[in-house]
Amino acid sequence: MNRTSCLLLLTLSLALNGCSLLPLKTAPRSGTAETTTDAETGTATSYATKSLALTRAGKLKPGRLVIVQTATSDSETYINVLSPRLKNYQYVVTSPTGAELPVKKYETIQYGPVFYKVDKIHVKDLKVGTTYKLKVIDAFRKYKTVVDERNFSALDVKNNRLASFALVSCMADDWRFEDVIDPMWARLREQKPDFVVLNGDVVYVDSFDFVERGRANEQDIWQRYIDSFQRIPYYHFDRLIPTLATWDDHDYGTNDGDRTFLTKDASRRVFRAFFGSPEIKGVTQTGPGGTYSVFSGFGQKFYLLDNRSSRQPNKDNGTEAFGHWGELQHQWLVSSLASSDAAPSWLINGDQFFNGKPLTFKESFEGSHPAHFRRLLEDLKKIKVPVVFASGDIHFSEIMKIPQKRGPGYDTYEITSSAMHSYAGEGWDNPLRVAGTKVSEFNFLLIQSRVRDGAIVATTRALGIDPGEYFKVNFEVKKATEP
Repeated sequence: MNRTSCLLLLTLSLALNGCSLLPLKTAPRSGTAETTTDAETGTATSYATKSLALTRAGKLKPGRLVIVQTATSDSETYINVLSPRLKNYQYVVTSPTGAELPVKKYETIQYGPVFYKVDKIHVKDLKVGTTYKLKVIDAFRKYKTVVDERNFSALDVKNNRLASFALVSCMADDWRFEDVIDPMWARLREQKPDFVVLNGDVVYVDSFDFVERGRANEQDIWQRYIDSFQRIPYYHFDRLIPTLATWDDHDYGTNDGDRTFLTKDASRRVFRAFFGSPEIKGVTQTGPGGTYSVFSGFGQKFYLLDNRSSRQPNKDNGTEAFGHWGELQHQWLVSSLASSDAAPSWLINGDQFFNGKPLTFKESFEGSHPAHFRRLLEDLKKIKVPVVFASGDIHFSEIMKIPQKRGPGYDTYEITSSAMHSYAGEGWDNPLRVAGTKVSEFNFLLIQSRVRDGAIVATTRALGIDPGEYFKVNFEVKKATEP
């Protein structure tokens, strides 16, 4: 068979099988031109296709990075950004007119084995009532790409107006809570609080999936903080909210953790990396231990207290005089409350202060360290300003009314907020509980508070996924009149 015959037979065979040797028609290109704007210069650049535009310039998606606004006053703020460890991001802040404000990246904290670091920036020359834009810019080779941007504002701390803040604790990133995490934080965002208080268990380092209890090392703590912060919507809001934070046992590193926890120094470093900042004179102050602090604003003071670093082990039955906070923190608190610039105050702790119903299986200041608790109440009786107590930990919310004889010499309240999204329990009866204030559904507390005639006047609402409110309580706390 010659070559011509072979080609004829091949053509016939392909034709019978639906094939052709004719040249294929080339489809027209589906891509269209795309124009993007340089983040820094404002110059518009046109690319031949959308694919090329994405490759060269990327696509802005606000909320991509973990960003936390921390210490904030009426003229300056500190912001912490979790960034990939090989990136050297540039930070630009602009006013509504486009004017740039002074921004300084004053520190970067990095722990070798993990893929992320924390950039810490300081922004000055803010004005109350103005919304500013933070741009995070990746200057990679010759291209500049805005990889994230957020809005933020200063805080009107010198105004003795009504302050609105959310009290939030127990924020597990476990898969069980996947369907509630987003709507819970959406509900909080709708409230537009002036600031947010995170008072413990904001990260579950000792999750049952990754880290054994009591055995977390520094890399474990870093990784669990990163995991949790990347999942929780609060750190990705398009509008930043000033944040005050302290810890409880799980973000400290282990269940019921105390001063014997071997990795406590590493845990302090990680906590400070994500939430820490330099002090703002007259507004924020960090105690000598590094994990307790005070925020002054709206005519009030908010003390964020560390119930873990110096904690006497619960099994020792609280015999030490300063078994809950340690003497250094106790004296720092009492000295501040007695200072010339003292103001009606909130004492915010991870676990509860008052053991409303005597229970031995749960932690509380009164139940775990009774000797120190008695000392605290005696010292508070000598202080001229009233205090309200706030806590988390117990996986349900409640308000306790503390009568004069049980408390610091006057009627006051303890406000407990738990859990935002974490393991639920049935709870227990509590003779000090204000009727109707036990909430076992996922919730947070929204508090509106102001000072009037030397007293704290507040409204507390429990909110969750369900519309409406689980409870609403108005109260006033003032020092008893001297005889």
